[in-house]
Amino acid sequence: MQLFSLVWAKRSLQTHGLNLRTPLTVFRPPKPTFKCIQTLCQGTWQELKEDIAHTISSFCFSSKHLQQLHARAISFSLHHNLYICSLLISSYCTFGHFETARRIFDDQISKPSKTLLWNSLMRGYFKNQRPKSVIQIYHEMMESPAECMPDNQTFNLVITACTNLSEFELGSQIHAHARNTGLQFDILVGTALISMYCKAGDLERGRLLFDGMPVRDVVSWNAMIAGYAQQGSLPEVLRLFRSMRLVQGIRPTEATIVSLASVCGALGSLQDGEAIHAHAVKIGFGADQFVCNSLMEMYIKCNHLNSAFILFNGMILKDAVSWSTMIGGYVRSRHSSDALKLFDKMILTTRILPTRPILLNVLLACSDLGDWRRGERISKDYIKCSGNQFESDACLITLLIYMYAKCGKMETSLQLLEGISAEREEVIAWNAVIKACSELGRVGTASIFLLEMQRRGINPDPVTFLTLLPLFSSTALLRKGMEAHTHVIKRGFELERSIAHSLMDMYAKCGSIEDSRDIFNAIPDKDVISWSLIIKGYGWNGNGNEAVDLFRLMKETGTRPNHITFVAILTACSHAGFVEEGRKAFKSMKEEYELEPAMEHYACMVGLLCRAGLLSEAYLLMENMGIKACNSAILWGTLLNACREEDNLVFGEEAARHLFFLEPKSAANYIMLAKIYVSAGRADDANGVLRLLREKGLAKNPGYSWLEGGQSLFDIFG
Repeated sequence: MQLFSLVWAKRSLQTHGLNLRTPLTVFRPPKPTFKCIQTLCQGTWQELKEDIAHTISSFCFSSKHLQQLHARAISFSLHHNLYICSLLISSYCTFGHFETARRIFDDQISKPSKTLLWNSLMRGYFKNQRPKSVIQIYHEMMESPAECMPDNQTFNLVITACTNLSEFELGSQIHAHARNTGLQFDILVGTALISMYCKAGDLERGRLLFDGMPVRDVVSWNAMIAGYAQQGSLPEVLRLFRSMRLVQGIRPTEATIVSLASVCGALGSLQDGEAIHAHAVKIGFGADQFVCNSLMEMYIKCNHLNSAFILFNGMILKDAVSWSTMIGGYVRSRHSSDALKLFDKMILTTRILPTRPILLNVLLACSDLGDWRRGERISKDYIKCSGNQFESDACLITLLIYMYAKCGKMETSLQLLEGISAEREEVIAWNAVIKACSELGRVGTASIFLLEMQRRGINPDPVTFLTLLPLFSSTALLRKGMEAHTHVIKRGFELERSIAHSLMDMYAKCGSIEDSRDIFNAIPDKDVISWSLIIKGYGWNGNGNEAVDLFRLMKETGTRPNHITFVAILTACSHAGFVEEGRKAFKSMKEEYELEPAMEHYACMVGLLCRAGLLSEAYLLMENMGIKACNSAILWGTLLNACREEDNLVFGEEAARHLFFLEPKSAANYIMLAKIYVSAGRADDANGVLRLLREKGLAKNPGYSWLEGGQSLFDIFG
């Protein structure tokens, strides 16, 4: 009887797409599952079903094991049990046997349709990163002749699939279906919908769902916090976190801390980031690898590389992401030599193989240092070696092209360019060479490459011109900029806002503000960047009145100014000496637009007040800044220079005292203070400052002489 059952089981498996030519002994269970299966004949039917289900879900580690268990289920007539079938479908999908899973599903679906089987098939495809198939199965389920109502698992799977594919319109339609079935506020469905709307940027709908959910778990809170974090809304993120922690008493997870750290890093909020770090340590996540990696990235984005390295150094377990984050941090902070040293340490002391992000960062470090030989060795060892997974990686090859060009090895760059065939990759690679020329300030070479790529039939894209135009701006080459403008018109890129902005900036910096204004007027939908650039352009060209008028017009059109706009208008007021207009603009930042002034805004205001001779007001503004002003050499330098021009000894001494601490090796600060003493008739004090300058080894011997008893020092300073 048992032999007959096994033969029948074998035939049944063949009908499900498994061609079994091996003898029946192939169905002998492997050692991990043999004991479990050996007892199957000894228990009740319920125990038999539970044992097979447990074995499939917990002890099945290969497709061969799964086939043996499937055969055993058939031999005991359990292959029509819905729960066993759902496990078989999900497991076959896990091992990539989608056709077999589908045959099992089709064999059962002819009977009264069950949601469990549909969910199992959808889950199997979803786990194997096939979200399109999940959506197709959902539509098939809805069109099935047998009435089958989706449950919370169904909606969770299909909405998450829509989120992964950015199919937000379809996801909204499925939301309507979930609402009609009364499941939109279910904890699984609601959380999936919140994640989808947050990814789509529709925080309002996401928040309405979140507030309407009667029960919310930590995953729901994390989804809402992550949504606000992606939008950079730190106050709302912190409010939600406090409510979750203190009001609801829900313990945060690693994902919560990661979202909090990411928004602090994106906004450069070091103080909040440090508080999040302290809280992570307090609740037991101080050694969590996932959390530590995100905190490292936060410190790097907040320009606190030393804190990031201390955290990195203290990590017991470091993965490839840890090394990549720290190496990338060094490259981002222009500590390229340290980045390469850390890469060497990783290679010598760990078994971690270089990943794509690590290789990208070390090649950028080589580019920054001009060390093409080191880049070439890395290429031979990890990229261009035969059979390597990175051998045909377009991004890495493009970066190699950029590195050689940046290091002046144009011939090697061109050789690598010849090996690229895909049209899109060709444009990106040529753009990389033009970018390298631009960074080297080689205007002529960059222009030649633009013409050469067109001669070869490679059409420039917007990135090409976004790379070239700033180069012409920085060198004030109006003719070259106008030539690039003709190419932009020829390619039909003039209506692209980013290109228009770059052209506006180029014409303004080259002194042709009228052309800049013409392009501004031609932009159909002007955004805050458009307005900020034209205001800045008029400020640069000394037309403060027009800048102020444009700022007023911008507000009348309903465009909300941002931090960049206020830098532009304050700079324009500073250059034009419009003190009152500058005061009003600076005051409106906080009071009208709830924008916290940054160091750039304070620098503009201090410069404006100092130019107007209002040194006491400038000093008072800096005092109100607190620690920010104490650590800013730019602000104190501006004040000291103004004190020299205004012969103000009181504020001059105070400014110099701060600068001697902040810039101990700057001889200019000592000389400016000495000039102020001379103007005040205190030649002895001036000599004392110059003596101190020489004692510190900062003075240059030529041009300095010591004068006695009240004689003028002006010939010393020229």
